[in-house]
Amino acid sequence: MINKILFFLFLLLIPTQFGKHFFLAFSYLSGVRVDYLAPTIYLTDIIIFLLAIANSKIVFKFFKNKKILISLFFLLINILFSRLPIISFYWFLKTIELLIIFFLAKKILTTLKEKYILIALFISSLFQLFISLTQLINKHSVQGIFYYFGERLLTLSTPGVAKASIQGAEFLRPYGTFSHPNSLAGFFLLLYFFVLTYKKFNRYLAIKYLLLFISSILVFVSFSKIAIACYLILNTYYLILNTKFNCRICKIARIIVVFIVSLIFLSATTDPLTVNKRIELMKNSIEIIFKNPLFGVGIGSYLIEQAKFSSKFYLFFNQPVHNIFLLFIAETGLIIGGFILYQLINRLIRAHLKKEQWILIFVIIFTGFFDHYWLTLQQNFLLMGLIMGVILSPSLPAD
Repeated sequence: MINKILFFLFLLLIPTQFGKHFFLAFSYLSGVRVDYLAPTIYLTDIIIFLLAIANSKIVFKFFKNKKILISLFFLLINILFSRLPIISFYWFLKTIELLIIFFLAKKILTTLKEKYILIALFISSLFQLFISLTQLINKHSVQGIFYYFGERLLTLSTPGVAKASIQGAEFLRPYGTFSHPNSLAGFFLLLYFFVLTYKKFNRYLAIKYLLLFISSILVFVSFSKIAIACYLILNTYYLILNTKFNCRICKIARIIVVFIVSLIFLSATTDPLTVNKRIELMKNSIEIIFKNPLFGVGIGSYLIEQAKFSSKFYLFFNQPVHNIFLLFIAETGLIIGGFILYQLINRLIRAHLKKEQWILIFVIIFTGFFDHYWLTLQQNFLLMGLIMGVILSPSLPAD
């Protein structure tokens, strides 16, 4: 019963970021407070800690795996070379947390009935939809009680806020309770394809399709071009190869509808300098890798090194490179990062994944080429661990 309650709460609260930030002296860059450099305890962290205790026997057994122990040992060595050892140790603990969720992912699916999994995800998604649409319509954050779920104080005049415009009408891109609309989009993009491709959810089609509809709206209203493009590509692929229609015209009509809706939102004007900003960050990351090729700058410490570079864009120096692969290698180095990536790729190859599972991997890889949230932001980080665990984690022994 305890497991069921904790698993349900985890799924219900995973899109939120209710937590306590600890802003210390090193959490500021050029006098600007940076969340990425602030150790944080989230409510979801506490739930995962309780899950680890409740499942301590099988969790400890998982961590006896030699490859897991070697990888964690390498990350401990990485801390010794870190620009900011305290932050690197914090992210070492976050890595352990990720592995716990990775290992318990299949137990969540076997402990909770599919109906209750969908209900938890539906409630949390509906909650995000309400906040996001309210932000979109009012052009500012809702605040009040929603602050405690992680909603930032935002208006159109907030420096660096994400905006979009259609035919000259400017509005705030919805954040929900996420740190950025792109993070919101990536989260619900991955959730969408998980719900779409997990066949056991087909026993509850009504709530499944409602959840898919809500997730689709959140991807579109985020105006994240990368997420929308990925949504269009993978839905087209799925409809062509995985949906059995007796009527070809019906299949073509669905593809056309997805294409037209995607095109409408892709036509919106967002940050005109986004490409230039990302190129600047990529150049910085490559230079950081060349300067620290073997052991990197330390997990979580990337921004300390990047702050040494000048930027043409105001306040953009406090953003990690928008590419999870460059970020990972810059922080861990070629030796440690190379070993961990090799183990992951080898696991993917040996897993003999189905086409539906490769769709989920593609979402993370494709969006990860253009953003950093899978490695840096709580909600995306945990969802990635959960989905990868569903795909790759070993079978659990019976209780």
